[in-house]
Amino acid sequence: MTVGLIYYFISYFTAAFILALCLTPLLRPFAFAAGAVDTGTGRRAHAGIIPRLGGIGIFLAFVIPMGFSLTRGAWGDLYGKMVGVLAASAVVLVIGICDDLKGATVRNKLIAEVLAAVIIYAWGIRITDVSNPFGGHIALGLFSLPVTVLWIIVITNAVNLIDGLDGLAAGTGILVAATFTLLPGTDFHLQLAYIILAGSLAGFLIYNFPPASIFMGDAGSLFLGFFLASTSILSARKATALATLMIPIVAFMFPLMDMFYAVIRRYYRGVPLGEADREHIHHKLLAMGLSKKKVLLVISLVNVVVMVMVLLLVRQQLNVEFIGLILVVLAAVGGLRLFGYVEFVPFVRELQRNFEISRRSRYFNYIIKRFRRDAGSARTVEELKQRLDELMREYKFTRVRIFLHSYSEKEPFYAYAPEGLPASGKPLMLTFAVVSAEEHVGLVHLTREMDDDYLLCAAEMARAISEEVARFARLHQPVMSALSGRQKR
Repeated sequence: MTVGLIYYFISYFTAAFILALCLTPLLRPFAFAAGAVDTGTGRRAHAGIIPRLGGIGIFLAFVIPMGFSLTRGAWGDLYGKMVGVLAASAVVLVIGICDDLKGATVRNKLIAEVLAAVIIYAWGIRITDVSNPFGGHIALGLFSLPVTVLWIIVITNAVNLIDGLDGLAAGTGILVAATFTLLPGTDFHLQLAYIILAGSLAGFLIYNFPPASIFMGDAGSLFLGFFLASTSILSARKATALATLMIPIVAFMFPLMDMFYAVIRRYYRGVPLGEADREHIHHKLLAMGLSKKKVLLVISLVNVVVMVMVLLLVRQQLNVEFIGLILVVLAAVGGLRLFGYVEFVPFVRELQRNFEISRRSRYFNYIIKRFRRDAGSARTVEELKQRLDELMREYKFTRVRIFLHSYSEKEPFYAYAPEGLPASGKPLMLTFAVVSAEEHVGLVHLTREMDDDYLLCAAEMARAISEEVARFARLHQPVMSALSGRQKR
């Protein structure tokens, strides 16, 4: 790299840095006026009210120097691709701003991210093949589009998830940008783009360093993750023949591991994947007694080690895919144990239990649908009772009574008490109404033993019994009246 080129890069870095330094404070009063503030709930590790929307300053500080460079020409084939990246990034920025201002649903954010990723694909930025760790490449063919979209969405949300500690997302973004800049063979213009991004993040980091006076918000973290994910596809292929997707995977090791841990623990605990919590890696380090600055320093040092490791892997022409895969797996497994997210043996048992529950839930959903279908076609009381018998056997109920007000107040319309079922002496009893047109027309009493078997899809089962018995009673009112008369006599 010549001295003139170094000065050229420094001038663009400085321009982005100064723009971010000047624009970021101007966004504070606007954020307060618009109500785009963070109160420290969810995954945020801070106290007090802090304004968001700092991501707008990052974006403007980045796009102004980038636009100036693009208008000066000489970008060659990368000109169109970079225009596509900026256009798609604007889509992600807008949904991020909407989330910061009024809140956006996970569904709407995902739709915007998919749309932006498809724009990237349409502009020719694609993952067309992946490396085989044992040699050669595997062409993706028709899978190129879904793999490209999935890669961009995963990285975008991984960066978004780590934005829960002052300076963490910005610092990580700077180090990842530096990693791609220093990859051997990286195109000069891609290097310039990463340097401009690093300058805008560095200017913002002045205000975001602990204790932060402003956050980048979803507008900033989504834009940052999306831009790095999109351009990493270009960087990995421009850098070296050995550097395929494994290079970006290793470079994004920290945010990817944090997202991996989040998915594992939320699945492990049965909570929604999109639910915020305070158990990310930086939260775990804070809980160990480290200050925010020390946590940021520790994670930054880890990111520096990762960056050096990536550069050594490439420059030494090692088997990047195989070694990188081993490193990622070891880091993930070690992190799971170190931060106490799961104990391995109980975790495996819990996964087995969850798998069995999921399998049996699908079965009982089928049983309930079959009951609704067969009960709906029942033409006589005996046919309906036969369908009820089948359902009760599947659920292993030991005693069932269904009372209908129009039938008898003392004698049940339907009774079920099979012989041979073991009794543990710990009965579980359920009682719910039979409802027809918002009117209670009867009661259902169910009893079964509390054992190791699962009472799955209980709400759906109760709703099915209530609705189907009420429907039958309504449609076959003359028959029910006749039965009621004989019962009373």
